Amino acid sequence: MRHNDYLLDKHYFKKVTALFDKGPKKPQKIIVVEHAVINSLSFMNYLCDHYQVFFIPKPKSIDQKVLKYLSKKCTVLAASRRELKGPNAINILRKVVEQETFSIIDIGGYFAPKLSEIQKHFKGQLFKIIEDTENGYQKYETQFHNNVITIPILSVARSSLKIEEDFLVGHEIVVKSELFLADYGTTLLGKRALVIGYGKVGSSISESLSKRGTIVYVADKRAIRLANAMAHGYKVVNDIYKKLPNVDIVYLANGERSIDIIKLRNLRLNHTLYSFSVTSSEDTFQNSKVINELPCYGHNGGYRILKTSNDNKVILANSGNAINFTYTISTLAAYVQLTQAEMAVMLQRDYSYKRRNSIIEFTTADREKIAKLWLTAMLKRGNQ
Repeated sequence: MRHNDYLLDKHYFKKVTALFDKGPKKPQKIIVVEHAVINSLSFMNYLCDHYQVFFIPKPKSIDQKVLKYLSKKCTVLAASRRELKGPNAINILRKVVEQETFSIIDIGGYFAPKLSEIQKHFKGQLFKIIEDTENGYQKYETQFHNNVITIPILSVARSSLKIEEDFLVGHEIVVKSELFLADYGTTLLGKRALVIGYGKVGSSISESLSKRGTIVYVADKRAIRLANAMAHGYKVVNDIYKKLPNVDIVYLANGERSIDIIKLRNLRLNHTLYSFSVTSSEDTFQNSKVINELPCYGHNGGYRILKTSNDNKVILANSGNAINFTYTISTLAAYVQLTQAEMAVMLQRDYSYKRRNSIIEFTTADREKIAKLWLTAMLKRGNQ
C-alpha cells in the first residue's frame, strides 16, 4: 500500500483534540461512513485508537489495499446507502450498537432518510451525527423542515476549514478529466465546457478550466451565483438542455440530481458529449438506474456510453460517479485533515445541551485554533 508523504499522521488529531474540552461521556461505538482511500488513513487510525469503530466504506471510492488494512483495525460493515434508507435500517444499526452508546460520522446523508425513526429507536444511545458534505448537509436540513429532531446534527460542510479542500477538489476534478480525455485522444484546450453548479467546487472547476484554455459556461439555480460567474468572465446559461447539444464537456458540480438521464438521452447532440461528475451517479442524475443498465468499458473507473436520439454519444466517465477517485490517489493530501480534525473535536464534545432546531457548526474561533495547529505542523514538517 502506498503512503502519502504529504499527510500528517494520527498524532496530529490527538494534538488538536487536546486543545478542546471533552464531554463527560464519550460514545462507546462510532459508525463511520468514509472513503477507503489513503487520505483517510491517518484519521481512521486516530478513530480506531480511541473508539470502537464500525466502518461503512463509500462504494465508489474503495482502494482495496486500504480496505484490507482497515479491516484489521475496525469492523467493516457491508451496509449500502439503499439498505440504510430501507425498512431494515433500524435492525442493521441495532445489531451493531446493541444497547451501547454511539455516534455517527456521515458522508452524503446516509442516515438522513431514517433520521426520525433512528432518533426514536435509539433515544439515550445516539449522542450525535456529524455530516461531512454539502450534499449530506442539505439532506439533514430537510429533516429539520419535516420533523422534530431531538439529537444533535453537526456538520463541517460549510466550514471555513473546508474552503481549501473544496478548491482542491475542483482542481483535482479537472486534472482527472484531463487524464481521461487524454486516454481517448483529446485535450481540454479550446473545448466548450458547461459547469452545472457554481458553488465552492464548481467555481474552482471553472477557474481551472479557464486556465487550460477551455471556454466555460456556467449554470446554477441561484441568481447570485450566476452574477458572480459573470463577474469572473464566464458565460451564464439558463436552460441546460438547450446548451448541452452545443458544448463538448459537462461538469456536474452540485450533487442535486441536476440532469435527467432520460432527457439527456432524448437530446439531439451535435457531437460526442463527455460528462464528469463530482459525486455519485444517484446524487447527480435523475433516473440514474438507466446508467447502471449500460455496458461498462475501459479502465481507471471506466465509462458508459449513452446513445442520444440522433445516435450521438454521451460518454459518462466513471459511470457517472465522481471522477476524482480515479487514475491516482487523491491529491488533497493534508488539506482534508483540517475538517477531519474538526470532526474529531465534534466527536468528543458534549452537545446534549444544544438547541436542535438547526444544524450545529463550529465557531470561527474554534476553527482558527485548528488551523493554527495545522499550520504549525505543516511548517514544521516543511522545515525538516
